[in-house]
Amino acid sequence: MQLARPHLIARIDYAPRALAFGYIFLVVVALSVERGAPTWPTLALGIAQFLVYPHLAYLHTRIAANSKRAELSNLLLDSLMLGAWAAQAHFALWVGCGLLIGACISNAANGGIRRLGGAIALFAAGAIGWGAFLGFPFQPATGPYVSGLCIGGIIGYASWIGILSHAQNRRLLRARDAVSKSEEQFRFIAEHAGDLVVVLGPLELIRYASPSHARYFKRDAYRPGQPWFDLVHPEDRGHARHLLDRIAFARTRERVPLRMLAASGACPVMECQGNAVWDDTRNVQMMVLILHDVDARVRTDVELQLSPGSPAAPGGTGSVGESAPWVWRG
Repeated sequence: MQLARPHLIARIDYAPRALAFGYIFLVVVALSVERGAPTWPTLALGIAQFLVYPHLAYLHTRIAANSKRAELSNLLLDSLMLGAWAAQAHFALWVGCGLLIGACISNAANGGIRRLGGAIALFAAGAIGWGAFLGFPFQPATGPYVSGLCIGGIIGYASWIGILSHAQNRRLLRARDAVSKSEEQFRFIAEHAGDLVVVLGPLELIRYASPSHARYFKRDAYRPGQPWFDLVHPEDRGHARHLLDRIAFARTRERVPLRMLAASGACPVMECQGNAVWDDTRNVQMMVLILHDVDARVRTDVELQLSPGSPAAPGGTGSVGESAPWVWRG
């Protein structure tokens, strides 16, 4: 029979249950030594309960049709049996407190206040039922060694659950950030659906280029893995580098005109703006660039500047080089 991969709750609970139950077995043995030599029935039950049962509980989740429900049932069963062991310890206060805290934390973390109430009720049922069978022996005091083990176990288990909760919260935050970044990139691209879209990876290599690139460039020029700067006019690559640096570090939305090297030999001017995607350590994973063809507009502006009466026209007070030093030259 092939064992299935259990629910995430079962996978998360497996190691804490196995280690915590192993630690409880140590406390039980220490308490038995403190109160006299441990009996073989107590040792046999302790081995079955604390060393074997956690693995059987995990196996249960792997063979059950609904592994999540199986694990939640295991947690309630834990509470019932830990209550019985509180009675077996003759209701030693530190031991019983540690067992109850463990049962409460595990169930509350996986089901909120409702399952917390169920855990307390089952713990009480186990303690009362087994206590009645034993005649309700009551020895609340424990020595310093057993009390110290109990205190250390309580602190360790509570801290471990806190660490697991922190890790899960980090995963949720990463997932939320990923969704937020995806939505931001989608809006950014959707707003420029008719333009050229290119995604750059490390070293400014092209990871994706929209099909609209075919209007200007040869297919090999913008295939994945090609340097994006090869599409930019050599004289404008410094401006392109400056723009990418600002996108990476300043979240800028400025638009910078760049001359591109088209397959036809022309150098169309395109306004370029971009958006960066960061990882958890604020390192740039990729950049999304949008290029909008403004060549016709630039040509019109230059023609207006060169028209009679314009300050940039021959004999005027200015020059094309002063008004448009690098936007368009050919």
